[in-house]
This record gives sequence, C-alpha cells and structure tokens, in this order.
Amino acid sequence: MAKNKLSRKFKATPDKEGWSKICPPMEYRVFSGSDAYAMGLVPTGMGEVNSVAVGASGSAADTIMYFANYFRVDGSEIDQEPYIELYESGSKQPSIYGILHHANFSGRTETLGKTELDKIAASGSSTDIQFKAKPENDSGTLKELRDQGKIFGFDYAYMQGTEKKDK
Repeated sequence: MAKNKLSRKFKATPDKEGWSKICPPMEYRVFSGSDAYAMGLVPTGMGEVNSVAVGASGSAADTIMYFANYFRVDGSEIDQEPYIELYESGSKQPSIYGILHHANFSGRTETLGKTELDKIAASGSSTDIQFKAKPENDSGTLKELRDQGKIFGFDYAYMQGTEKKDK
C-alpha cells in the first residue's frame, strides 16, 4: 500500500544544489545520525535518528526526487520515516516536500492528490519508499539495492533512469 500521507511540517536544509552534491541521480549514500544532523538532512523536530540513507531518482536536469530515509530505534524495532523533496524540471524550489507517513495524523498529514502523485511518478518514484534492510555499504547505486531486494519504491526510477541513459 502506498504511503500517500504527507506531513509538510518538516523541511530539511539542503537546496537542490545541496542535494545534488550529497547524492547523484540513481545512487544512494548512508550517513551516521551525527553527520546527517550536521549536513541539515534531519529536519528540526525529528526524534533521534541513528542513520540516514539518501537517494535520488532520475536525472537532475528533469524532474527529480531526493529522499532521506531516517532510521531510528523504537524499542526493539527499527522505525523508518522517508522524507522527500521533489524538484520539477527547471525549478530550484521543491514543489513537494515532507515526510511520508503510512497513517493519517490529524492536523499533521494531508493526503496527496492525483496531481502530486503524478509529479512523483514523473520523477521515477512512488510514495512507497521503504527499505527491507539497511544498506551494507555507505554508497552505491539504487540498482544494487533493488537487485539485493533492500529497497522498494524506486523500481520505476531504475527503469526510467535506464531509459533516459540509453537515449
């Protein structure tokens, strides 16, 4: 089931140029919690974050979505909260940003509409970004994570990025 509940109350610090320096298209990077805080990847108001996996869809020249998946220990479980920033082709300001939730929190979340979901799809992603396991390496390609079965929600991004690359 897609996570299409968005909380815009959270905003990371990097701008589009900052995100592009942190993570190139179709790749991922993993940062410790302390490094992620120092880089502004963790929005103010977030609980304690142990590590963050950052990824980017598609091509930086076209619509691109950056994500930061926050890993936190919640009792004996690992809690994941994916944060997204979507930049439409030619724009330096995100048209969509916030944390994707699996539930509706009164006064905090909104349901994404078809227009927003279409924009996300144009980036080569979906709202169902999730890790089945933390990446073993600190960096690599989304294809590697996909092939290992460790990431979902970027399957379409992989195909779209491959198609753009082949043209």
